[in-house]
Amino acid sequence: MAEIKPFRAIRYSKENITNFICPPYDVISRQEKERLQKLSQFNIVNIELPDQTNKNNKYRNASELLRLWQDEGVLVRDAAPAFYFYEQVFDDHGIKMTRRGFFAALKLENPHSEKGSIKPHEKTLSKPKADRLSLLKVTKANISPIFGLFDDEHRVVVDICKRIVRRNPSAVAKDKDGVFHKLWTVDDEDIIKTLEKCLSNKKIFIADGHHRYETAWSYSQERKEKDKHYSQHSEYNYVMSYLCPIEDLGISIWPTHRVIEAPDDLETNIEKYFDLHLAKDFQKLSKKEIQPIMIFKNGKYRVLTIKKEDFLKKAMPGKSKAYRNLAVSALHHVLMPDIGASEFIYVKDDKEAVLLAKKTGKMAIIVPSTPIQSLKAVSLSNETMPQKSTYFYPKLASGIVIASVK
Repeated sequence: MAEIKPFRAIRYSKENITNFICPPYDVISRQEKERLQKLSQFNIVNIELPDQTNKNNKYRNASELLRLWQDEGVLVRDAAPAFYFYEQVFDDHGIKMTRRGFFAALKLENPHSEKGSIKPHEKTLSKPKADRLSLLKVTKANISPIFGLFDDEHRVVVDICKRIVRRNPSAVAKDKDGVFHKLWTVDDEDIIKTLEKCLSNKKIFIADGHHRYETAWSYSQERKEKDKHYSQHSEYNYVMSYLCPIEDLGISIWPTHRVIEAPDDLETNIEKYFDLHLAKDFQKLSKKEIQPIMIFKNGKYRVLTIKKEDFLKKAMPGKSKAYRNLAVSALHHVLMPDIGASEFIYVKDDKEAVLLAKKTGKMAIIVPSTPIQSLKAVSLSNETMPQKSTYFYPKLASGIVIASVK
């Protein structure tokens, strides 16, 4: 099952790291990157999304910055291996929430193996994996973590987290979205042993970071082939992961909506496969086992529900019921089966999606969020959902801890 161990993190030497952290690479726009760079010349975005210079390509530049910042004491590597407990306090649509978990080194497994303990749930794309692999090869470091969930039925980790947060934190930050970040360095031998034992019989469900996980696996296999002194305990056989109990009350999954040019067969597919409802019924219908889809086109909202469950079975043969019942699955397999994932514009806010549709003359597709139990069921069935099926809010901070994988 899952194997974790403590690691010696590379961290900022200051306690308040507000000006140094950034979101994961895949949610940073050009304008956001410029804003982060203005906060500090040492903001981790310069390594997470490096710029090219006259001297180096962008990846080599990231490697040199990582080395330089350590030489100058901006970043310091901890003397002893530890687990790093992490708390995020945030507002979720008017509700104050707190999410707690910890960073650990997670032993890599083949992400395509159906027998492994690491369970992905989303498909990946080749371009971002190639980009992350190029960065990983030169920096030999995990700049941002994988986000993994696990069952904690007896609330062992939940209770440990509650105790840890009473201590003074090692680092604190507040981002532009008002999310408070706190980090605790924990090298207590009893806690380390308890966590290692607790996770040893668990499966890890990847919530976020599928591209980074597959990249870490590819990197480990490349290193293994070339390393004459290979050891299964080598740093590159592990990936830095944030591990959070499914039972944690701060887990929030947002939907990711779509904007696209309406395909020619849209109305035909709606008439053939779906019943129509008013927009006001969307929230109520979203609580049903089979999720609805809401579309905005030509100034009008329509809510779609599948006419017959058999349509889903025929469109998705061999898929589990949990997979078939998701709105994103019906969207990509029934409503728009011939549209590739890369053709959609992905938007996390429904109002923003509608505004973009109005501005461009395209259509907006509003979907409900994916329930955590559906994610778990799909993962256990060794299936992968369409891209952008989940958006875990808030995102984990990049740069709050860094792991060497030399």
